[in-house]
Amino acid sequence: MKSFYEIVIQGHLALHRFRQFENLTVIYDTSGETVLTWPIPDQSALLGLLNWLHDLGVVLVSVRQLEETRDRVFDR
Repeated sequence: MKSFYEIVIQGHLALHRFRQFENLTVIYDTSGETVLTWPIPDQSALLGLLNWLHDLGVVLVSVRQLEETRDRVFDR
């Protein structure tokens, strides 16, 4: 079962950087942060994404698991 995560990073990364990640939603916040939402199949995939972001040198603001509602809308 997949869990959904929201990962917030400082700055705006170009969309082409995220092509390798299927079903990743990228939102550019007006505060200058990038909000990533992704259905992550397991912990190793989460660690892979976090390590990839670390290798890019981005600043991680937050990581949180999202709760799924009845309508599959996620609380933010």
